[in-house]
Amino acid sequence: METLIKEPRTRNAKNTFNSIIESAIDLFYRRGYHGTTVKDITKEAGVAAGTFYLYFPSKLDLYKHILIMLSHEIRRTIAAKVNEKKSRYDKEREGIKAFILLVKEQPYMYNIIWESLYIDRELFKDYYESFASRYVKGLNQSASEGEIRDLDTEIVSYILMGITNFIGLKVALDLGSSNDDINHIVDVVMDLIKHGLFTKK
Repeated sequence: METLIKEPRTRNAKNTFNSIIESAIDLFYRRGYHGTTVKDITKEAGVAAGTFYLYFPSKLDLYKHILIMLSHEIRRTIAAKVNEKKSRYDKEREGIKAFILLVKEQPYMYNIIWESLYIDRELFKDYYESFASRYVKGLNQSASEGEIRDLDTEIVSYILMGITNFIGLKVALDLGSSNDDINHIVDVVMDLIKHGLFTKK
């Protein structure tokens, strides 16, 4: 995923740059990408319309930059917890919990990330394929060490991402009930991952 943004160098320029990004995140969350114009963003940011183009060639480049920012934030947050753990089980548990807590605090992430499917399908594909490829490396390592079964790790990566995404969505949007006890939610997820769904007969 490439962007053509121009990174600011001075403190004032960085403040303006960040203000544009924060305003765009707020507007994309409330109105959606297609319901937001560059004029809307600069107005909310309190900057002149021409200032936008000093940093971003287009609204799409700004959106891509935000998508990359969110991707990095999610990865950093998860990595900070996962890297502390040794076993695959503990890594999965801490990774899922870290993601849930992050999107609970910042539910706009879902809107902005998933809207990429309708803005440019390739952005959506790149976003999740990038996550999956990193996930596969960890799963392959765990498989080689005998921690997990010998399965198609690419498929497994999407299964685990799917579980995490929708459990996070349940908590972030307060779907259903029992969304306050994050540890209980993660325990149920991990019990399913470890023991499967079906009873032995």
